Amino acid sequence: MFDDLFEREGYVLLGRMEDDVPGYLSYGAEEGEVVCVFESVAEAEQFYTHWRARIPGGGWGAVRLKTGGLIKVLRNFDLVSVNPQPTPGATEYLYPVEDFIRTLPGS
Repeated sequence: MFDDLFEREGYVLLGRMEDDVPGYLSYGAEEGEVVCVFESVAEAEQFYTHWRARIPGGGWGAVRLKTGGLIKVLRNFDLVSVNPQPTPGATEYLYPVEDFIRTLPGS
């Protein structure tokens, strides 16, 4: 199901520090809290550039975590959106966090 999503090395989150606590770009949905994960720094930056006026606060940047760190962050959320599209109304697929984690190399 996720095979084509995981051929690249590592994932990227949009993150920032909030009072010495890291925060990652996420949003609430009916199904739970969704964290946004990108396959590349370029995709994360493109998304941020498009939406920065609507993303609260400043200091956001692309963060690439090793698998263990990524898993630790993901477990704070319910769902994962891989490469969310900056186009309003685009179809977005949400993956349960534990399903996504099982597909990561070394998990």
